Amino acid sequence: MDYLITVGILGGINIISAMGLAILTGYTGLFSLGHAAFMAVGGYSSALFFMKLNVPFVLAVVLGGLVAGLVSLFIGVPTFRSQLTGDYFAIATYGFAEAIRLILNKWKYVGGAEGMPGIPKLTNVWIVLFFTILLAYLANNFTRSQHGRNCVAIKQDEVAAQMMGVNVFKTKLMSLFISAVYCGIAGALLGFYFSYLIPALFGSARSSDMLASIVFGGMESLIGPIITSFLLFAFPQLLYVLDKYRLIVYGLLFVVMMIFRPQGLLGYRQMSKEGFRKTVADIRGIFRKKGVTDGKGGQ
Repeated sequence: MDYLITVGILGGINIISAMGLAILTGYTGLFSLGHAAFMAVGGYSSALFFMKLNVPFVLAVVLGGLVAGLVSLFIGVPTFRSQLTGDYFAIATYGFAEAIRLILNKWKYVGGAEGMPGIPKLTNVWIVLFFTILLAYLANNFTRSQHGRNCVAIKQDEVAAQMMGVNVFKTKLMSLFISAVYCGIAGALLGFYFSYLIPALFGSARSSDMLASIVFGGMESLIGPIITSFLLFAFPQLLYVLDKYRLIVYGLLFVVMMIFRPQGLLGYRQMSKEGFRKTVADIRGIFRKKGVTDGKGGQ
């Protein structure tokens, strides 16, 4: 039971970080390879707020997210003013993430490479559930607002969006800021669950896993990345019974997904009743088609 609770808590933290990246990558079209850096900033900042300044736990988590958002401006302002997009922006975020990790490795005040131990274990399943529901509600409202539509317009055609009056620089910066806040909150919850933080927790693999959940879940979708971010974490844990063969099965699932659902698990489905009804209808259609096929084969 404790193991399942652990999977649920860490899966929920993955969902929060994936929702943040979905706003930047899925809706604005900016691929990032360095969002683990914002998790690190949020985690270390919230721990310092709580342990050094005696800030209440929930407020420390929120402030950690806001600090991560402010730090995102250091990479967002120069890259967006230089109009970096595509691979160039992805490489810039990767370099930024490595710089943050190396700074934390050398910063003795927060423990350096040995990390920061002694963080109280305050994150539990109810705290994670509260933040997940709240942030999912806020993200859904954002994507449905004019700001969210501006993000989609930039993704589809940046030049056309600018000609229609969209402030491309501010919209991109806001998207990056919000995504960093989400990842910062996820990092804070992670630190208060593990009771320690080390820079190695926030390497490039964590950023890649976040990006994979967006691609597999579906671009311009929140519910898709929410589902896949949890599954991509939980499924490998359940495969531990297969010992060394679990990675083979896990990799095979990636290949099957890309072959049969290149648009992602839920494509462009939104968090709405209509999106839910369409998903249910698709599932029913698959089973009906299978039933018809089986019926013909039996004749």
